[in-house]
Amino acid sequence: MAQVEPMNLRENLMTVLRGGTSERIPWNVYGWLVPPTEAARRLHAKGLSYMNTRRIYREIFHEVTYAREERVVDGERRIFTKIETPRGTLTQDAVVERGYGSTWIRKHFITSIADYPAAEFFFRHTTFEPDFEPWRQADAELGDGGFVIGEVMPVPIMTLMVSWMGVETMVEGIYDHTGDFEALLDALDAHYDRQNELAAESPAEVIWWGDNVTGSIISPRLFERYVAPVYARSLPVLKSAGKFPIAHYDGSNRPLVKNLARTGLPVIEAFTPPPWGDLSVSEAKAAWPDKVVCVNFPGALFVEPYERIYNYTLELLQDAAPGGRFVLGCTEDFPQEQFEKTFSAMGQALAEYEGRAW
Repeated sequence: MAQVEPMNLRENLMTVLRGGTSERIPWNVYGWLVPPTEAARRLHAKGLSYMNTRRIYREIFHEVTYAREERVVDGERRIFTKIETPRGTLTQDAVVERGYGSTWIRKHFITSIADYPAAEFFFRHTTFEPDFEPWRQADAELGDGGFVIGEVMPVPIMTLMVSWMGVETMVEGIYDHTGDFEALLDALDAHYDRQNELAAESPAEVIWWGDNVTGSIISPRLFERYVAPVYARSLPVLKSAGKFPIAHYDGSNRPLVKNLARTGLPVIEAFTPPPWGDLSVSEAKAAWPDKVVCVNFPGALFVEPYERIYNYTLELLQDAAPGGRFVLGCTEDFPQEQFEKTFSAMGQALAEYEGRAW
């Protein structure tokens, strides 16, 4: 009898993401978070796979001017963006955080109802074209060490909240300016539909919906009104092309358990387990028998001692067992100097749980 070759890291990951059972529990991290060190190369060789991302489209602006400038102000890296339209001018001021390089918006494009006309004009005069080559290059570079997802915009209500107006202005729009707010969503719905059409045509099998929906802000009622219909419309487009999305849910999931169960989402990604999250992996798997749960290893643990990280990982794996549909992942920034310790502890716990040498 011929000997069966073991799965490589990509095959292992993809088997689980498709809902199958793999030889080993996938262990994954966002590739751009990994430091370029010997420790990283060693852990990669021991089974730590990477998830990278590339957009599969490019924006084309019509009848508007879009300008982005980065400069240092009072020792801070700042990004200033200006959009000029026939209906008004929009500006955004963001700071690049020193520790992790994350971007935090200090002044959003939309600060009141007065900015809606310019924003809607911009949305309705932006189109998208396929841009698959960056994905192909990234996929070839990564090889079988993981996978590269095709990235599209988050679900429209979250695009508005995170990138355009913030929580307070969004809530004001929903309840005080409903018609105008939903006109913005309608314009973004067209963007979302087009990007998912391009995703279906793209060479990427896995599509990333970086939605960041959290039950602490998006209630079950708002989910059913503004999120569920978008999924219901978009999932068939991808599935008919043999693609599947992974949806980023790193916030409060307990209020949305039943709502998410009713969607056709195949993978819930960046799921944060207790005590930082409000829903355990075992509860999630029981509530979502048709979904894969990709957890986010909590960033707060990176500064803890090796033994604490090791024990937490074992407990997490025991809670996730049995039945597959589980990926041990890391999807948030962490102190780079804590990488080797933390991932070594995770890897050792995973090897012990599976009965392998480390």
